[in-house]
Amino acid sequence: MTMSDASSPETPNPGTEAAAPEVWHRVHPLTPILESLGVLVGIFIAAAYGLQNFFQSAVEDLASGRSVNLTFAEWLGAHPLVILAVVGGIILILVLTAFFSWLAWRVMGYRVDAEAIYYRRGLLSKKLRKARLDRVQSIDLQQKLLPRMLGMAELVFDVAGGTDSNISLKYLSKKRAEELRDELLAAVKAKKSASATSAAAESGAAPGRGGAEPDTGTGAAAGAGAARFGAGDHGSPGPGADGAQPGIDRSVPERSADSIGVRLSKRLGVLADDVSHEAERSLNDLLAPYNLSADVGEEGEIIRVPAHRVIVSSLLSTGTLISVGVIIALVVIAVVFLLVGIEEAFLPILIGGLPGIFAAFAGFKKNLDNANFVVRISEDGLAVSHGLFSTSRKVIPLDRLQAVCLHQPLLWRWAGWWRAEYNIASDGGKNDENLLLPVGDIDQALLMVGLALPDPQLPEGISADGLVRSAMYDRKSTHLDAAAAEELFHAQPRSSRILDPLVWKRRAYALTESLLVLRLGLLDRRVDFVPHVRVQSLRYYQGPLMRALKLGTVAVHSTAGPITPLVKHQDVEDAKRFFTEHAERTRIARQRFDAAAKTAHNGPIETHEEDNG
Repeated sequence: MTMSDASSPETPNPGTEAAAPEVWHRVHPLTPILESLGVLVGIFIAAAYGLQNFFQSAVEDLASGRSVNLTFAEWLGAHPLVILAVVGGIILILVLTAFFSWLAWRVMGYRVDAEAIYYRRGLLSKKLRKARLDRVQSIDLQQKLLPRMLGMAELVFDVAGGTDSNISLKYLSKKRAEELRDELLAAVKAKKSASATSAAAESGAAPGRGGAEPDTGTGAAAGAGAARFGAGDHGSPGPGADGAQPGIDRSVPERSADSIGVRLSKRLGVLADDVSHEAERSLNDLLAPYNLSADVGEEGEIIRVPAHRVIVSSLLSTGTLISVGVIIALVVIAVVFLLVGIEEAFLPILIGGLPGIFAAFAGFKKNLDNANFVVRISEDGLAVSHGLFSTSRKVIPLDRLQAVCLHQPLLWRWAGWWRAEYNIASDGGKNDENLLLPVGDIDQALLMVGLALPDPQLPEGISADGLVRSAMYDRKSTHLDAAAAEELFHAQPRSSRILDPLVWKRRAYALTESLLVLRLGLLDRRVDFVPHVRVQSLRYYQGPLMRALKLGTVAVHSTAGPITPLVKHQDVEDAKRFFTEHAERTRIARQRFDAAAKTAHNGPIETHEEDNG
């Protein structure tokens, strides 16, 4: 990602192909006003706080039998010019705000050329931000409540780089935002395709697909793949003749270390439109190790989470229950004080509960943002849309997922619900939740895990869903393979019960040919999955108490996200052995993964030279 803050946004970049002349497009005229709403909200909160103090004093006066103090109101009545001055000041502030918003809108704009997208803004301090098209990972369309009501949308560019590398284009009309998103995705695809072709030519490899396709571990050929879903469905344009896409390198055939979703996405890029039955057949074929039968809708929809399920699951979350419990306790205490004759404490206690009410509402609203959660399989990964009041649409590039976890809060057990999250590479420091599934049943959880992870490559007699269910439910699993799968798990030694008195019997790890599986939690169950090929590094450490108990912990480093894999409190010799062996295991896995891509690129050249003697 190349990003610049320039004093003069009109200065052309010598490294790009400049338009002649440069054409800047303006954003929606209401953008500056929407961006300044925070100040208006602050003024409103300050005014509300003053009124709240007045009403609190009035109620306390009435409760104690005194008359309400209206001295300030009587003073205002005697000085009407003060009221006129206040009203005139408010009107002047609104006029000045509108004027400066108009000036700010005049200088805000964006333009796109063959190399990058540019976004400029600022009245006094002018800024120009640039995102190279070949560094763009995804383009998300978001609509918060007020912009949504006004028919406006925001485009967020997820750019490979670091923290603060993303660009947010605020605001456009929804129709224009969707059109621009499709145009830019097509430009990103063309740019990356050209870059891949140039790189292949420089290395002496054929630019297209070539070489013998490696065994994918399934009985289906790549041609028995799935449908391609057009841009109108999820904002992703169809592939060109070369099949290149922004997220997935289609010049490399399917590899065993690719996740099932990546392998399916590569198949999507080579088939024609309107063959969703082929998508369903290929998806079910790839998910055979999990014993799943997924239904693919006409627009590629594979999962839909209804709003009522999200609402119920939110009410059953730990944070919501704690907030509600605190509020109920405060109300009870206030009523008790009132009954025993301490009236002056009644209202302050109730007011003291307002932060808890706001916290509960904020948490509940955050969960409501995941209502109507819809997942569609696409060429670029998983196309996800969600939101009740504010809506968001994004594409999760499955080839960048570094780790996946399943989580089940205690009160979700009665319904059998699970939540799926992920860590992703080059996420640009976004604050969005990394959700694969906000809440779903066991089959939906297995489906998302299956799409996001490579084939576990298990021993004969153990299925993938048997392993995952054993990790989820430990010895309570009723799966036919549960006993055999349980033998793969390495439990914590008995000496660790001092450090983990509640969870030491459940916590364990299992190793397959492609995955590290961690079973965690007792009240809140959790399972972490880390593909060997995605491990960043390892760290072995001991604290004083761990050293005294002859225990060790190995941290398996992943990218930033909700998952922090730890092989905790193992026997010191076992922990050191795991550290050494897993470091070698991950190195070999990455080496093979890269070699598969190199073989795919170089295969056609080697065959051609052999044919010519």
